[in-house]
Amino acid sequence: MGDSCCSEHSMGAVADSIRQALPGTYVHSIATGQGESADVLSSYFGSVNAQVAAVCDELLGMQELKDGFVAVGFSQGGQFLRAVAQRCQHLGPSMHSLVTVGAQHQGVMAVPGCLQGGDANSTLYCRIMQGLIGRGAYSWLVQGHVVQAQYVKDPWHLDLYLQRSLFLADLNNEVAAARKRRYHDNLASLHRLVLFQFDADEMVVPKESSHFGFFNGSHLVPLREQPLYAQDWLGLRALDEAGRLELLHAPGAHMRFSLAWFQQAVVVPYLAVPAPAAAAGAAAGAASRR
Repeated sequence: MGDSCCSEHSMGAVADSIRQALPGTYVHSIATGQGESADVLSSYFGSVNAQVAAVCDELLGMQELKDGFVAVGFSQGGQFLRAVAQRCQHLGPSMHSLVTVGAQHQGVMAVPGCLQGGDANSTLYCRIMQGLIGRGAYSWLVQGHVVQAQYVKDPWHLDLYLQRSLFLADLNNEVAAARKRRYHDNLASLHRLVLFQFDADEMVVPKESSHFGFFNGSHLVPLREQPLYAQDWLGLRALDEAGRLELLHAPGAHMRFSLAWFQQAVVVPYLAVPAPAAAAGAAAGAASRR
């Protein structure tokens, strides 16, 4: 959010660090807008579904990825790349592994800083903002044009969320009448799914969303205690039981990581590993930002 694919001070630096650590590896940083300013704007405004479809088409046409790739998604780029896997894995190219860092897999329920001690309504400001979210986030106009609204999951308005969410409710297979087996099969085909949660994250509310945790209005429900896992709507239980789901932690606040930590925690264990189906030679990679 508020970043571009290739800024030398953010995602560009991350991409360069991968190239330096893994010489010869092809690294592609995904843009959803033409030019830096349009790319930044697209992280706030537009249709996430349209952006995901465009990325699927882009990756499909890249010969460098024909043997498959490892994807790394940062913040909202994490759930967007998961959408790429769930919706397009069967079309190719094959995403071998997906690593997300500070993603909002169960969405956000409040503005940053408004979940104190488990109470999202702890201040007048937070009560006002929660009311605005509940009334405005699920309007058709906002859902169709504001990126962050498309992954708002308000526990006090779940009926509206299930009826009107244009992105996250579908991505998480929560609407029973529209549940897609392909989402399960595509995600379960990953060699590895690695989810990092920032320990001091106040931007993602609740921070446990990065591990598919959900605050239901009274308490936090971990992934393994949810119907999404028990009934395996997405293939997460299948991955977990096969030892291919990793729920890990990153120190500090949201997206406040050092390149040294990234090298040690992400590049070495997950990117410097030959893709299972890749031909001899360097593995291919794709990185998403924001």
